[in-house]
Order: sequence, then structure tokens, then C-alpha cells
Amino acid sequence: MSESINIEISKDYLEHLELLKQVIPDASGEDIKDNWKMIETLIDSFMAFIQEQAWAHEHSEDGNCCEHDH
Repeated sequence: MSESINIEISKDYLEHLELLKQVIPDASGEDIKDNWKMIETLIDSFMAFIQEQAWAHEHSEDGNCCEHDH
């Protein structure tokens, strides 16, 4: 089941959103035209960043952070 929310943003953020739609493609490399799609893309990107940071933190605590094959 799909849930939706309504988001209101100030004009300043709307201008930033328009700029981001010009420079960030969606997951398939296509231009983003809709505000909702840009917001979804930003959330997905942020969640991927958080997961990457958590993974790095986990591996730094287990003592293997500096053991790389060069």
C-alpha cells in the first residue's frame, strides 16, 4: 500500500529544488521534472549516504578499517 504526504516548502527551497532538478538525474539517468520525484531522489540519496556512513563506522570499530589490499 502506498502512503503519501503533503509537503509545503518556502519559495527559497523551491528555487533550490528547481536547481537540483537541473543537475541531479534520477536513478535511471533521466532528467527529473517533478518536485515529488526530486524529493524522493534526495531522500534515497541521503539514506544511501547514512547507510554508507554506518557501514564505515561498523568497520572502523571492528579494527579492520585500515586493512586494505593495495
